[in-house]
Amino acid sequence: MSEKINDKQYVMGFTWTGYRNGRRFPLLINTFSNDYKNDKDSIEILGEKFSRKIYYPSFLGGEKVIEGNEMVIIYNGLELIQRPARLIAFIMELRKKYGFKKMFYLQGISDPYLLPVLSYLGINIFDDLYIRKESQENLKYTVAGKTQVDYNPLEENIKFAESILDSIFLATRDGTLREIVEKIAISGKALEILRIADTKYYNEFSQVFPSRTPYIQANSIESLNRPDIAYYRNKIAEYTKPEHRNIALLLPCSAKKPYSDSKTHKKILAGIWQYRRYLHELIVTSPVGLVPRELENGYPARFYDIPVIGTWYEDEKVMMKNLISSYIKKNNYSEIIAYIPEDLDFIRESLPENSKIIEGRVTDDGNIAKLASVLKDTITGDSEYAKKLDDYRAILRFQFGEWIMPYLSKIKLINSFHQDMLVEDGKILFVYNESIGRFSITHESGKFFMENNKFNVSIEDFNPTSSVYAMGIRDATTDIKAFDEVVMTYRNEVRGTGTALMPSRAMVDMDHGAAVKVRSGVKK
Repeated sequence: MSEKINDKQYVMGFTWTGYRNGRRFPLLINTFSNDYKNDKDSIEILGEKFSRKIYYPSFLGGEKVIEGNEMVIIYNGLELIQRPARLIAFIMELRKKYGFKKMFYLQGISDPYLLPVLSYLGINIFDDLYIRKESQENLKYTVAGKTQVDYNPLEENIKFAESILDSIFLATRDGTLREIVEKIAISGKALEILRIADTKYYNEFSQVFPSRTPYIQANSIESLNRPDIAYYRNKIAEYTKPEHRNIALLLPCSAKKPYSDSKTHKKILAGIWQYRRYLHELIVTSPVGLVPRELENGYPARFYDIPVIGTWYEDEKVMMKNLISSYIKKNNYSEIIAYIPEDLDFIRESLPENSKIIEGRVTDDGNIAKLASVLKDTITGDSEYAKKLDDYRAILRFQFGEWIMPYLSKIKLINSFHQDMLVEDGKILFVYNESIGRFSITHESGKFFMENNKFNVSIEDFNPTSSVYAMGIRDATTDIKAFDEVVMTYRNEVRGTGTALMPSRAMVDMDHGAAVKVRSGVKK
């Protein structure tokens, strides 16, 4: 992940953290220091001067900002925070206008329990005015919330807020910011902001949220609407099953990932091994909804963890039922079989009437025997069966899009040094990375991406090595998110392949920070 790059700039979604002019961001300004200077005609903030003038509240003239060379000041923060929907809408408008070119300073708001979600929206700079006010009222910040004390706890409160900003910096670097946001959203206001962002601005966040993170700790109902999980479910609703897999077998999830390594799945699969090539195994779970077996090594299926209590929230049930219904409408199966425990009984409503359902303890020998008997009666000599190559084509379509399919008609599967590769006429096109369930682009397949202008980073005239920094990027296609596979090109020439470290808008807007981790460079 991004922490392996020797760099001091990190982007996760709309959040930028890093070092600039010797200061680390996100930053809490001490308004009684040289960071915040007042004189007769101007105010100097972090070394940048702004003309002193009267700025009216938004209800008198609409939302306005003060624009500087490096930052944009949202000066009516105290007013906007009272109406979170309006605040988020305004920040999204600013993001659309400025992208990642300038830092955002939200004046007057430094409630430490709001800092993570505000950073998640893209705010980089805060001031200590709110903290000073609450400290004068003898309110002390703790991990459990605010508490009344009999003294002014300003110094302790400043340290507490700065510790939150430290956590935000590290979490952005490590790709775990969403976990911090959910964990520290202990105030109603923070939850309100997060829920509005997730539901009303899904499109905006899904375009910039990383295509994978180190892990997903789905400990709260808020995890259902994470941008990466919601994006995955939307793709599964439109997913095209592998060719020749015409019998669907729905199975429960397991705590161990990938599912096929769990004791439960090993026992089930051992009892039906002779039928598996005819089946399309679909794992029903939350918060990701539905996982085709061929995608179980990928993100998010292999990377999430959820508390297992044997019951499902109503929101989870609705999500799973809706996703199964959408998926089955998209894909035609000759037979649908569900092998499920009692707690998944609710998915019956989403299955066609002629589906075969075996319900009960899934590791019971008798139930496994029933499943094997049903499969024996279902599969005939005329039943089609799938090959590994069929699954790999489906993964490539899922990873890159429908446009890739015409390039896969003549590919063959080989294994070299215990690694699966897809080749055509002796040329390696794609290499499968089992640890993340994705394919890597090679120089040969990079030409496809350049021709179709997909996952394409246009660079200056140089040969990429190790890392490509944002200052060396001319343009990038809008389909790129952090940790996507990309091809680097100069004019009509493939110069290298690698992994994106930031979304395309950040690559184009920023002039600092590692944008692509290079896997292979190509000489001129």
